[in-house]
Amino acid sequence: MKKLRSQKAETLVETLMAIVVVVLVMLFLSTTVSTASKVNAKVRKTDVALTYKNADKGSKKTLTIKDKNSATKIIHVQVDEYTSKNGYTYYRESKEQGVGT
Repeated sequence: MKKLRSQKAETLVETLMAIVVVVLVMLFLSTTVSTASKVNAKVRKTDVALTYKNADKGSKKTLTIKDKNSATKIIHVQVDEYTSKNGYTYYRESKEQGVGT
């Protein structure tokens, strides 16, 4: 009987290299997921939202709004200035409004 030498199969080295590649890809993906979850946890702990009760109320200011299409249309709005503990400044429309011009 004649031996069949024409059949091709994967060698042991090729199989081991494929396993190594799959393991490395899984390692990189798990590291990425772990790092992303740590970053998300830090972001959740950081409170950058302004709460007006915790912010220092500054002075009243006038905000001037100009219309780009019309050189004569200018609106003046009274705003209250708030500064948060992390250094951000926010403006909120004052309840006492001036007349727009």
